[in-house]
Amino acid sequence: MNTDDWTAFGVIVAAVGVVVAAVMAYWTTSKAAAAAADSADTAREVAQIERDRWHRELTPELTFSLIRVGHSRLRLTTTLAGPVGLDHLDTITLTVRDEAGRDHSARPHYDEAMRTELPSVIWGPARFSPGVDGVAAPGRQSIIRSLERGNFVYRQMDNSEPPSWFQDPGDWVDGYWEARLRLHAVCEVEGHRPWIVVTEVENPGVEYISDGSDEMEIPEQYR
Repeated sequence: MNTDDWTAFGVIVAAVGVVVAAVMAYWTTSKAAAAAADSADTAREVAQIERDRWHRELTPELTFSLIRVGHSRLRLTTTLAGPVGLDHLDTITLTVRDEAGRDHSARPHYDEAMRTELPSVIWGPARFSPGVDGVAAPGRQSIIRSLERGNFVYRQMDNSEPPSWFQDPGDWVDGYWEARLRLHAVCEVEGHRPWIVVTEVENPGVEYISDGSDEMEIPEQYR
């Protein structure tokens, strides 16, 4: 090979070296970027797992009690009992759930008037008193504002009303005499995802009413 050939060969080798170096640099950079991305994804997943765990640990511990205070009136007490670390709730949206295991909307014999009335029927023992504490008819939902841990709040409730096509209200009463009040609570605090708490509250049925007598007062509706 003459001098020119060796020169050309050297140029080619140098060019190949540059390409190889570029490929290696690209491969190294890609691997580093992929590793960084994987590390970031892992960090996000770990952080999300930790946030979810913390959210679960802060699930509100709500306690409920239902007592009878009149012929057709009840009082629901809601207490925020814990946990430690959750000092208050901004809002608690309480919703009365229908009885479990029955779909009343699918009855084939319902006519148009019945189907129109269905959304206002509460299939259970009690409803929130419409017009009290901002409760709208039919009394399915009540909102509690700013409840601190260790404190409680009252909500007035009434015996639920049978739909208009019930010919014998006694059938309605018999059906829910011992049924528990089923509640769905959405608990919210700024900066946190909402918590959902579902529960069933013991139905007092008939209790002593503080009227100064020793006789058991039976609500008129239940006589």
